[in-house]
Parts: sequence; C-alpha cells; structure tokens
Amino acid sequence: MPVSALAERLRPALAGLVTKYAVPAPAGWTLHAGPDEAAGPHAMLPGWTALQRPLATGCVPLLPWRSERRFVELKRLLDDQVVTPVCMARFACQTDGASWDLAAILYREFDLAEWLLGSRLTAVTASIAGPVANVIVRLANGVVCGVEAGAALPAGTAMLDRHELIARRGVACDRVVDTQVPQDSIYALTSGGTSRYTDTDAELFGLEPDEVLLVRAAYETLLHAERAGALRQQHQRLAALVRLAFESDRRRQRLDVEGELP
Repeated sequence: MPVSALAERLRPALAGLVTKYAVPAPAGWTLHAGPDEAAGPHAMLPGWTALQRPLATGCVPLLPWRSERRFVELKRLLDDQVVTPVCMARFACQTDGASWDLAAILYREFDLAEWLLGSRLTAVTASIAGPVANVIVRLANGVVCGVEAGAALPAGTAMLDRHELIARRGVACDRVVDTQVPQDSIYALTSGGTSRYTDTDAELFGLEPDEVLLVRAAYETLLHAERAGALRQQHQRLAALVRLAFESDRRRQRLDVEGELP
C-alpha cells in the first residue's frame, strides 16, 4: 500500500479516538505514515522513516512498539521486579527489507533495549554483512544485550522477532516457549488458501496490528503533548546509535557511546 494511501487509512481512526475521548489535540496535528509524505511542523510519523533525512522542526517521531501489549507486559515484569536482576538479554528481528531495512531494525531494537531495561546503551560492537547484523551492546546498568538483525527474508514475509530477558531470578520472553513464528488469532482454511485474522484493539477493528500500534502511538502523543520533546530527543539519540553501529563495523572495534555521540 502506498504511504499516502496508508496515511489516509489511519487518520480517520486517529480522529475517531481523539473525538471519542475529547482529547484537546492542538490544531493542525496530523499523522504521516512515512518518508514519501512532506511531513513538516505539526506532523507525527514513524521515527525510523526519518533516519535518512533531518527531522522537520515541530515534527514528532513515533515509537509505536512501546504501545505493543507484549512489550508493555515484559516491561512490567521488570519494573515490578518479578524477573530480577537482569544479567543479559537476547533480541532477534528479521524482515524482508521492504518496510524495515537493517538501519530501521537496529533503531527499533536499540530503543527496546533502553526502554525495557531502563538504562542507556554505553557501548556498541557490531558485525554487519549486507542486510544482516550481529550487534552486542552494553547498558549503563551492566546488562549485556545481543541483537541479531536481518532484512533478508523472502519478499512478503511478515516480521519475525523474539526478545528474551535472562535474570538471576527468572527468565522472561515476549514469545511462548519454543515459538518462533508469531501466531494469529483465527485461521480460515478455504479452497483459495489460508486466511489469517488478528485483532489486537477493540476500538480499531480492521487495521493491521502494526497500523493499530501507529495509531495508538499518535493518540498517546496527542494525549500527552508534554512528551513530544522527549520523543524528539530519543529519536536523535537512536539515529546516532544506528550510525555508531555501522561505524563500529567499519572500524572493526567496540565503540563507547559517550565518546562517540555528540
């Protein structure tokens, strides 16, 4: 689906939530779905789509995975110290490279590492071969996280990812034990093939799961307008961390974040 068509599909859903809950959204704010649109001031767009160009003044990058239920519950396990203290983490994310290239995947995984573990990255060691990367990052709280990223799946393959946290007391994962392929809620087996259906939001029926997350992230941004500045700062940091990962591979050495980031 073209980016412009996707945006037109999502904007009514966002407007419906804003109207339903009487959110005092500032005039002019709108949701953009990607880099093909001229996203200027008062625009919200997926953060990873702005990696290759400057972020327009007043434009807010969105981090929609922070609204995903499995990550919210994973973070709650850590915040409530059900699984503690975390010693290491293992992240993996694979895509077909169409909507998510390697840089976009690293952007997402680096933010998940800092957000879930409640600490900032302090060192990055990356080995990259074409659309595939193996990255080891260390966080300020001492946790070591391995990130396996790849954008080489067959065309049309949905994102496959898994995030596991290993602590002295317990292990937590966003996937069911021994599950590698995400499961759908309903499978319809017909003569024309298999159709799959998964609705993750009772108020946004008909949208794909990733579209739901984007709408929810935009809604939260309008609901909590004071967070816009923090989102912009985190985007700038994540973009710098992605560049640092590629620089680490180029130099063939570990790079400390404090000494490399401005």
